[in-house]
Amino acid sequence: MPTTVWLGNRRAVHGEDRQPLKGKLVTTVVIPDGRTLLEAAQEITHSQGVWAAHSDAPAPAWVASTDPALAALLGQHYGCEVRDPQPAEEA
Repeated sequence: MPTTVWLGNRRAVHGEDRQPLKGKLVTTVVIPDGRTLLEAAQEITHSQGVWAAHSDAPAPAWVASTDPALAALLGQHYGCEVRDPQPAEEA
C-alpha cells in the first residue's frame, strides 16, 4: 500500500512560472510501494523535490502521513508540527 504525506502549504505555487496560489493549502504526496524511509524523505526534501516544486516557503506549516516514522522524520527535518493524518479534512 502506498504511503500518503500531507504538507501544510501556505505559500503554494503552480506552474513553471511559479504563480502563487491563495489560501492555506495542502500538498499531498503519494509515495509508491517499495520506497525506503530515506528514499521517501528525499523525494520530498531534495532541492528539486516535491516541496521545492510546490512551495515558495522554506518549510511546510505542518506534516502528516500514513507512515508515522516518515511524518516524524519530515517534522524534525523541517522543524514543523507533526499532525495525525485526517485525509477527509486535509483534501
